[in-house]
Amino acid sequence: MRKTTLIVALAALGMFAGMLATLTTAAQESAAKPVGQLVLFADTAVFADPASPENCTLRNRFKAGDNVGFRLYAVDGGSNKPEESAQVVVHITSGGKTYDLPALYRAVPHKNEKGMDMPIRPGMWTAKWAVPQDAPTGIVHYSATATDKYGRSAEWTAKGGQPSWVTIVQ
Repeated sequence: MRKTTLIVALAALGMFAGMLATLTTAAQESAAKPVGQLVLFADTAVFADPASPENCTLRNRFKAGDNVGFRLYAVDGGSNKPEESAQVVVHITSGGKTYDLPALYRAVPHKNEKGMDMPIRPGMWTAKWAVPQDAPTGIVHYSATATDKYGRSAEWTAKGGQPSWVTIVQ
């Protein structure tokens, strides 16, 4: 009889320990989920040769052959910290064509098209669009979207109306 009681007690203790581990894991997983919304914002700049004095200057007027740079930031609205799991894509419509440009998360090392190391910029994503030679002059419609590992999503479009949007000039 004592053996049976001991076995039952040990089995009950084992089940209790298993339930406690499950509850602890569930609490940790729910604590890790962010409470805020995913927030996305951006600006446009010249992405030129690093030696060029124009590189990384804010601009919205570009000519054919210029590199439009999109500097994007995906932030957890609850913590105000970069959401490093975000996948960010810039969407451009110009001349009847649509371009979807995946942005690079710059907190990790990358090389540019010339094989040079790009500067590390924690909290920043970048995408570059070379204005096609046959691009029509005028306003370029563009936006960006982001999704993260928690299933949150965000969209960004340029604010301020036509004077602040990317414009192709001659």
